[in-house]
Amino acid sequence: MTISPTELPPLVVDAGFAAQRWAGPAGFATVVHPPEQGFYLRACADGLVLHHADAPARDRGLRIDLLDGSVERRAAGGRQSPLARALGLRRHPRPRVLDTTCGLGRDSATLAALGCSVVSIERHAVLFALLEDARARAQSAPPSWLAAWPRLIHADATRWLADTPDEEFDIVYIDPMFDAPRRKARPQKALAWMHELVGTDTDVALLLERARAAAMRQVVVKQHARATPIAPPDRQVEGKAIRFDIYLS
Repeated sequence: MTISPTELPPLVVDAGFAAQRWAGPAGFATVVHPPEQGFYLRACADGLVLHHADAPARDRGLRIDLLDGSVERRAAGGRQSPLARALGLRRHPRPRVLDTTCGLGRDSATLAALGCSVVSIERHAVLFALLEDARARAQSAPPSWLAAWPRLIHADATRWLADTPDEEFDIVYIDPMFDAPRRKARPQKALAWMHELVGTDTDVALLLERARAAAMRQVVVKQHARATPIAPPDRQVEGKAIRFDIYLS
């Protein structure tokens, strides 16, 4: 699902913060005051932040921070983690990976920290803007793994794969946005907001088809542990709450 430019949330620029310092993609209408309903972006000294007008007054919004140590914590499991095992990093330690659904960038950053060479695609303009802002701020004290994640592309991955046949990747990674199976606990804010903002990926079957044609070695699809596979996988790697379905090329 893709949001049209007319549906993009407005951008609020804090007083004293020059608008030209915000380097996100074009298409966001700049306003002085936050809207009374729905999402909006705020550009401030701490970076670009996504807010929701219906959130509690003390809510600090959603901001991507690549320097808070969370990437290193997620990569601490090394090549024994389900993600690393799904990509086969013990046998192939430095694969070229295309992350077709970058989202908040957590898996792309973790893969880079695990030694992969990562190129990421994100089609939603808001998530792309948050990611670009986070990557720009990370340049102030770049972690060593950031060099392994050199490119972030604003595009629809299915179309990009069709239009860019000469790019070669060992692994194509897909983390589709699905309606999660019923759970007892409320989803964390980031996940809940992403579902409300982005919706579900209704074209993931076509993306998988294109990915299987493009990947040199395999396609890895991240799923909820109880989710039905998009197509019968060649093998699976299971974690506590998630599962990786693997499709060999």
